[in-house]
Amino acid sequence: MTDNLNYKWPADFPEGIPEICDVVPAQGKVYRLVRTFPPTEQDFQRHRDEKPGYVYRTKDIPKSYGVSFWSKLSKIKRIAKNYPFPEQFGAWQTVSGNLCPELGVIPAELALDGHVTLWVQEGAEPHKHIKEEVVE
Repeated sequence: MTDNLNYKWPADFPEGIPEICDVVPAQGKVYRLVRTFPPTEQDFQRHRDEKPGYVYRTKDIPKSYGVSFWSKLSKIKRIAKNYPFPEQFGAWQTVSGNLCPELGVIPAELALDGHVTLWVQEGAEPHKHIKEEVVE
């Protein structure tokens, strides 16, 4: 990772994460499904915090310390279609915004499925950046 920022990662990050994941400072427009609008800090929890009993495959453990986003609106719509019933997905809404280096880092290479993992540095507040309501 080449950057001029001195990132401070949460204490529970394992040694080497996220650096071993070939990362760059966060940038670019992203989308996220949130439960509330405007979004709050609770809408940007890591999967491992939302589902503490979930067992990850070894290759997915580094990503579990990040927050999930999508690079294109069409990609997040596809995910939402996987949950057609209100009891599965409820009244979740889509928000968008731009990532910035102060939030943390993302993989250097975009995933083919459009998924973006943001490893959020300590004290960063993604909900203050990714907060524009997406109206369809």
